[in-house]
Amino acid sequence: MADLRGRRRADGGASLSALGSLLLLATALALAGCGSPDDALARGDRLWADSGFTGALAEYRLALRYRERDPAVLARVAHAFAVTGHLANARASYGQLLQLDSGYTDQAVYDYLQLARQAQARGDRYGTAAAVEAGAQLRPGLVPPDMAPTLARYYAGAGDPDRAFAYFERAVGTVPPDSAAAMLYEMAQLQEAQGNCGDAVTNYQAYRERAPAGPHAAEARWHVGNCEFDLARRAQAAGQAETALAAYQAVIDLGVPENVLDQAWFQRGELLLAQGRRDDAAAAYQKVLDLNPARTGQLVQRAQRRIDDIRFGR
Repeated sequence: MADLRGRRRADGGASLSALGSLLLLATALALAGCGSPDDALARGDRLWADSGFTGALAEYRLALRYRERDPAVLARVAHAFAVTGHLANARASYGQLLQLDSGYTDQAVYDYLQLARQAQARGDRYGTAAAVEAGAQLRPGLVPPDMAPTLARYYAGAGDPDRAFAYFERAVGTVPPDSAAAMLYEMAQLQEAQGNCGDAVTNYQAYRERAPAGPHAAEARWHVGNCEFDLARRAQAAGQAETALAAYQAVIDLGVPENVLDQAWFQRGELLLAQGRRDDAAAAYQKVLDLNPARTGQLVQRAQRRIDDIRFGR
Protein backbone atom coordinates (compact mmCIF):
# COMPACT_ATOMS: atom_id res chain seq x y z
CA MET A 1 0.00 0.00 0.00
CA ALA A 2 2.83 2.40 0.89
CA ASP A 3 4.47 1.66 -2.47
CA LEU A 4 1.20 2.45 -4.25
CA ARG A 5 0.87 5.84 -2.44
CA GLY A 6 4.48 6.59 -3.32
CA ARG A 7 3.86 5.89 -6.98
CA ARG A 8 0.77 8.15 -6.94
CA ARG A 9 2.76 10.99 -5.39
CA ALA A 10 5.46 10.50 -8.02
CA ASP A 11 2.94 10.46 -10.86
CA GLY A 12 1.23 13.55 -9.47
CA GLY A 13 4.52 15.36 -9.30
CA ALA A 14 5.30 14.44 -12.89
CA SER A 15 1.89 15.69 -14.03
CA LEU A 16 2.37 19.00 -12.24
CA SER A 17 5.79 19.30 -13.80
CA ALA A 18 4.39 18.67 -17.30
CA LEU A 19 1.57 21.16 -16.71
CA GLY A 20 4.07 23.75 -15.62
CA SER A 21 6.10 23.19 -18.78
CA LEU A 22 3.00 23.67 -20.94
CA LEU A 23 2.14 26.89 -19.13
CA LEU A 24 5.65 28.19 -19.65
CA LEU A 25 5.49 27.30 -23.37
CA ALA A 26 2.10 29.00 -23.78
CA THR A 27 3.41 32.08 -22.02
CA ALA A 28 6.45 32.17 -24.27
CA LEU A 29 4.30 31.90 -27.40
CA ALA A 30 1.98 34.62 -26.14
CA LEU A 31 4.94 36.88 -25.45
CA ALA A 32 6.34 36.15 -28.90
CA GLY A 33 2.98 37.04 -30.48
CA CYS A 34 2.92 40.27 -28.58
CA GLY A 35 6.39 41.28 -29.63
CA SER A 36 7.21 44.68 -31.05
CA PRO A 37 6.27 45.69 -34.58
CA ASP A 38 9.97 45.65 -35.38
CA ASP A 39 10.04 41.95 -34.45
CA ALA A 40 7.08 41.24 -36.74
CA LEU A 41 8.72 43.20 -39.53
CA ALA A 42 11.97 41.27 -39.11
CA ARG A 43 10.15 37.94 -39.11
CA GLY A 44 8.28 39.00 -42.23
CA ASP A 45 11.51 39.94 -44.00
CA ARG A 46 13.07 36.58 -43.11
CA LEU A 47 10.02 34.72 -44.41
CA TRP A 48 10.05 36.83 -47.57
CA ALA A 49 13.70 36.00 -48.18
CA ASP A 50 12.78 32.30 -47.98
CA SER A 51 9.84 32.80 -50.41
CA GLY A 52 7.30 32.36 -47.62
CA PHE A 53 5.17 35.14 -49.04
CA THR A 54 1.90 34.25 -47.31
CA GLY A 55 3.57 34.04 -43.90
CA ALA A 56 5.47 37.25 -44.58
CA LEU A 57 2.21 39.00 -45.43
CA ALA A 58 0.72 37.92 -42.09
CA GLU A 59 3.73 39.34 -40.23
CA TYR A 60 3.66 42.59 -42.18
CA ARG A 61 -0.03 43.02 -41.40
CA LEU A 62 0.73 42.44 -37.73
CA ALA A 63 3.37 45.15 -37.84
CA LEU A 64 0.91 47.43 -39.61
CA ARG A 65 -1.46 47.22 -36.63
CA TYR A 66 1.07 49.23 -34.66
CA ARG A 67 2.41 51.41 -37.45
CA GLU A 68 -0.62 52.19 -39.63
CA ARG A 69 0.89 55.26 -41.26
CA ASP A 70 4.40 53.94 -41.78
CA PRO A 71 5.10 53.94 -45.56
CA ALA A 72 7.80 51.27 -45.21
CA VAL A 73 5.34 48.85 -43.60
CA LEU A 74 2.46 49.75 -45.94
CA ALA A 75 4.74 49.22 -48.94
CA ARG A 76 5.55 45.72 -47.74
CA VAL A 77 1.89 44.90 -47.15
CA ALA A 78 0.79 46.24 -50.55
CA HIS A 79 3.55 44.43 -52.42
CA ALA A 80 2.87 41.19 -50.53
CA PHE A 81 -0.82 41.38 -51.43
CA ALA A 82 0.17 41.79 -55.08
CA VAL A 83 2.65 38.91 -55.04
CA THR A 84 0.06 36.62 -53.42
CA GLY A 85 -2.49 37.56 -56.10
CA HIS A 86 -4.88 39.75 -54.12
CA LEU A 87 -5.50 42.68 -56.49
CA ALA A 88 -8.32 44.34 -54.54
CA ASN A 89 -6.34 44.32 -51.29
CA ALA A 90 -3.18 45.44 -53.05
CA ARG A 91 -5.05 48.31 -54.64
CA ALA A 92 -6.53 49.39 -51.31
CA SER A 93 -3.14 49.25 -49.60
CA TYR A 94 -1.41 51.13 -52.39
CA GLY A 95 -4.17 53.74 -52.23
CA GLN A 96 -3.32 54.40 -48.59
CA LEU A 97 0.41 54.27 -49.25
CA LEU A 98 0.40 56.73 -52.14
CA GLN A 99 -1.52 59.24 -50.07
CA LEU A 100 1.43 59.19 -47.66
CA ASP A 101 4.25 58.88 -50.18
CA SER A 102 3.79 59.15 -53.96
CA GLY A 103 7.33 57.88 -54.43
CA TYR A 104 5.94 54.36 -54.42
CA THR A 105 3.94 54.92 -57.62
CA ASP A 106 6.36 53.00 -59.82
CA GLN A 107 6.25 50.03 -57.46
CA ALA A 108 2.45 50.06 -57.58
CA VAL A 109 2.35 50.24 -61.38
CA TYR A 110 4.88 47.42 -61.64
CA ASP A 111 2.80 45.21 -59.34
CA TYR A 112 -0.42 45.94 -61.23
CA LEU A 113 1.19 45.03 -64.55
CA GLN A 114 2.56 41.81 -63.06
CA LEU A 115 -0.93 40.92 -61.88
CA ALA A 116 -2.29 41.77 -65.33
CA ARG A 117 0.22 39.47 -67.02
CA GLN A 118 -0.58 36.65 -64.61
CA ALA A 119 -4.30 37.06 -65.30
CA GLN A 120 -3.66 37.15 -69.05
CA ALA A 121 -1.58 33.96 -68.84
CA ARG A 122 -4.47 32.08 -67.22
CA GLY A 123 -7.01 33.49 -69.68
CA ASP A 124 -8.68 35.77 -67.15
CA ARG A 125 -9.79 38.78 -69.22
CA TYR A 126 -11.59 40.42 -66.32
CA GLY A 127 -8.52 40.13 -64.08
CA THR A 128 -6.32 41.51 -66.85
CA ALA A 129 -8.60 44.50 -67.39
CA ALA A 130 -8.97 45.23 -63.67
CA ALA A 131 -5.21 45.20 -63.11
CA VAL A 132 -4.49 47.34 -66.18
CA GLU A 133 -7.15 49.82 -65.09
CA ALA A 134 -5.47 50.08 -61.70
CA GLY A 135 -2.14 50.86 -63.37
CA ALA A 136 -3.70 53.25 -65.89
CA GLN A 137 -5.17 55.34 -63.09
CA LEU A 138 -1.62 56.02 -61.94
CA ARG A 139 -0.04 56.18 -65.41
CA PRO A 140 -2.75 57.22 -67.92
CA GLY A 141 -2.40 55.53 -71.28
CA LEU A 142 -0.22 52.78 -69.85
CA VAL A 143 -1.25 49.65 -71.79
CA PRO A 144 1.36 47.11 -72.91
CA PRO A 145 0.78 46.39 -76.63
CA ASP A 146 0.51 42.65 -76.09
CA MET A 147 -2.43 43.18 -73.74
CA ALA A 148 -4.49 45.29 -76.16
CA PRO A 149 -6.22 42.30 -77.84
CA THR A 150 -7.21 40.80 -74.48
CA LEU A 151 -8.59 44.12 -73.30
CA ALA A 152 -10.43 44.71 -76.58
CA ARG A 153 -12.17 41.34 -76.33
CA TYR A 154 -12.97 41.83 -72.67
CA TYR A 155 -14.65 45.20 -73.22
CA ALA A 156 -16.46 43.91 -76.30
CA GLY A 157 -17.94 41.11 -74.21
CA ALA A 158 -18.66 43.48 -71.32
CA GLY A 159 -20.82 45.73 -73.48
CA ASP A 160 -18.41 48.67 -73.60
CA PRO A 161 -17.90 49.15 -77.36
CA ASP A 162 -16.11 52.50 -77.11
CA ARG A 163 -13.30 51.06 -75.01
CA ALA A 164 -13.30 47.90 -77.10
CA PHE A 165 -12.82 49.88 -80.34
CA ALA A 166 -10.01 51.91 -78.79
CA TYR A 167 -8.13 48.74 -77.84
CA PHE A 168 -8.93 47.01 -81.16
CA GLU A 169 -7.41 49.95 -83.04
CA ARG A 170 -4.34 49.85 -80.84
CA ALA A 171 -4.04 46.09 -81.29
CA VAL A 172 -4.27 46.23 -85.10
CA GLY A 173 -1.25 48.52 -85.19
CA THR A 174 0.91 46.36 -82.94
CA VAL A 175 0.13 42.68 -83.51
CA PRO A 176 1.51 40.50 -86.37
CA PRO A 177 -0.34 40.67 -89.73
CA ASP A 178 -2.30 37.44 -89.24
CA SER A 179 -3.49 38.56 -85.85
CA ALA A 180 -4.29 42.03 -87.20
CA ALA A 181 -6.65 40.49 -89.76
CA ALA A 182 -8.47 38.65 -86.98
CA MET A 183 -8.75 41.91 -85.05
CA LEU A 184 -10.30 43.62 -88.07
CA TYR A 185 -12.91 40.87 -88.36
CA GLU A 186 -13.80 41.16 -84.67
CA MET A 187 -14.02 44.93 -84.94
CA ALA A 188 -16.37 44.59 -87.91
CA GLN A 189 -18.60 42.16 -86.02
CA LEU A 190 -18.87 44.55 -83.10
CA GLN A 191 -19.59 47.50 -85.41
CA GLU A 192 -22.30 45.55 -87.23
CA ALA A 193 -23.86 44.57 -83.89
CA GLN A 194 -23.90 48.27 -82.97
CA GLY A 195 -25.74 49.11 -86.20
CA ASN A 196 -22.69 50.79 -87.73
CA CYS A 197 -22.69 48.96 -91.05
CA GLY A 198 -20.66 51.63 -92.84
CA ASP A 199 -17.53 51.07 -90.76
CA ALA A 200 -18.27 47.37 -90.50
CA VAL A 201 -18.12 46.99 -94.30
CA THR A 202 -14.78 48.80 -94.35
CA ASN A 203 -13.28 46.41 -91.79
CA TYR A 204 -14.85 43.29 -93.29
CA GLN A 205 -13.36 44.27 -96.65
CA ALA A 206 -10.00 44.96 -95.01
CA TYR A 207 -10.11 41.49 -93.49
CA ARG A 208 -10.93 39.93 -96.87
CA GLU A 209 -7.98 41.75 -98.47
CA ARG A 210 -5.54 40.72 -95.74
CA ALA A 211 -6.79 37.16 -95.38
CA PRO A 212 -8.50 36.10 -98.64
CA ALA A 213 -8.26 32.45 -97.60
CA GLY A 214 -8.69 33.16 -93.90
CA PRO A 215 -10.94 31.15 -91.60
CA HIS A 216 -13.67 33.82 -91.76
CA ALA A 217 -13.42 34.71 -95.45
CA ALA A 218 -16.83 33.28 -96.39
CA GLU A 219 -18.50 34.78 -93.32
CA ALA A 220 -16.94 38.18 -94.00
CA ARG A 221 -18.28 38.11 -97.56
CA TRP A 222 -21.78 37.29 -96.28
CA HIS A 223 -21.62 40.06 -93.68
CA VAL A 224 -20.52 42.58 -96.31
CA GLY A 225 -23.55 41.67 -98.42
CA ASN A 226 -25.85 41.87 -95.44
CA CYS A 227 -24.50 45.27 -94.43
CA GLU A 228 -24.65 46.61 -97.99
CA PHE A 229 -28.29 45.63 -98.19
CA ASP A 230 -28.95 47.47 -94.92
CA LEU A 231 -27.09 50.53 -96.17
CA ALA A 232 -29.01 50.42 -99.47
CA ARG A 233 -32.37 50.43 -97.73
CA ARG A 234 -31.35 53.32 -95.49
CA ALA A 235 -30.07 55.36 -98.43
CA GLN A 236 -33.23 54.64 -100.42
CA ALA A 237 -35.42 55.76 -97.50
CA ALA A 238 -33.34 58.95 -97.25
CA GLY A 239 -33.81 59.69 -100.95
CA GLN A 240 -30.14 59.02 -101.81
CA ALA A 241 -30.80 57.16 -105.04
CA GLU A 242 -27.26 56.80 -106.38
CA THR A 243 -25.91 55.60 -103.03
CA ALA A 244 -28.74 53.10 -102.77
CA LEU A 245 -28.18 51.85 -106.34
CA ALA A 246 -24.48 51.30 -105.66
CA ALA A 247 -25.20 49.41 -102.44
CA TYR A 248 -27.85 47.18 -104.05
CA GLN A 249 -25.38 46.48 -106.86
CA ALA A 250 -22.76 45.47 -104.29
CA VAL A 251 -25.18 42.92 -102.84
CA ILE A 252 -25.91 41.59 -106.32
CA ASP A 253 -22.23 41.34 -107.21
CA LEU A 254 -21.45 39.45 -104.00
CA GLY A 255 -24.41 37.11 -104.48
CA VAL A 256 -25.08 37.02 -100.74
CA PRO A 257 -27.18 36.91 -98.70
CA GLU A 258 -29.07 34.78 -101.20
CA ASN A 259 -32.42 35.31 -99.51
CA VAL A 260 -32.36 39.06 -100.27
CA LEU A 261 -31.07 38.98 -103.85
CA ASP A 262 -34.54 39.18 -105.40
CA GLN A 263 -35.37 42.12 -103.10
CA ALA A 264 -32.14 43.84 -104.14
CA TRP A 265 -33.05 43.45 -107.80
CA PHE A 266 -36.62 44.65 -107.24
CA GLN A 267 -35.55 47.76 -105.30
CA ARG A 268 -32.92 48.47 -107.91
CA GLY A 269 -35.68 48.32 -110.51
CA GLU A 270 -37.77 50.76 -108.46
CA LEU A 271 -34.92 53.27 -108.30
CA LEU A 272 -34.15 52.96 -112.01
CA LEU A 273 -37.82 53.34 -112.94
CA ALA A 274 -38.04 56.51 -110.82
CA GLN A 275 -35.12 57.89 -112.83
CA GLY A 276 -36.92 57.13 -116.10
CA ARG A 277 -34.53 54.32 -117.05
CA ARG A 278 -37.36 52.01 -118.09
CA ASP A 279 -35.35 49.39 -119.99
CA ASP A 280 -32.84 49.01 -117.17
CA ALA A 281 -35.69 48.80 -114.69
CA ALA A 282 -37.45 46.11 -116.74
CA ALA A 283 -34.23 44.07 -116.80
CA ALA A 284 -33.98 44.35 -113.00
CA TYR A 285 -37.59 43.21 -112.54
CA GLN A 286 -36.96 40.28 -114.88
CA LYS A 287 -34.12 39.16 -112.56
CA VAL A 288 -36.68 38.90 -109.76
CA LEU A 289 -38.65 36.47 -111.92
CA ASP A 290 -35.53 34.53 -112.88
CA LEU A 291 -34.62 34.06 -109.19
CA ASN A 292 -38.09 32.68 -108.52
CA PRO A 293 -38.75 30.08 -111.27
CA ALA A 294 -41.91 28.88 -109.50
CA ARG A 295 -43.30 32.39 -110.06
CA THR A 296 -44.90 32.54 -106.62
CA GLY A 297 -44.93 35.19 -103.95
CA GLN A 298 -45.96 38.82 -103.65
CA LEU A 299 -42.59 40.16 -104.82
CA VAL A 300 -42.84 38.15 -108.03
CA GLN A 301 -46.36 39.45 -108.66
CA ARG A 302 -45.23 43.04 -108.11
CA ALA A 303 -42.26 42.58 -110.46
CA GLN A 304 -44.53 41.11 -113.15
CA ARG A 305 -46.93 44.05 -112.86
CA ARG A 306 -44.01 46.48 -113.25
CA ILE A 307 -42.82 44.67 -116.37
CA ASP A 308 -46.32 44.74 -117.83
CA ASP A 309 -46.65 48.47 -117.06
CA ILE A 310 -43.32 49.19 -118.78
CA ARG A 311 -44.12 46.93 -121.76
CA PHE A 312 -47.55 48.42 -122.37
CA GLY A 313 -46.53 51.98 -121.65
CA ARG A 314 -48.49 52.43 -118.44
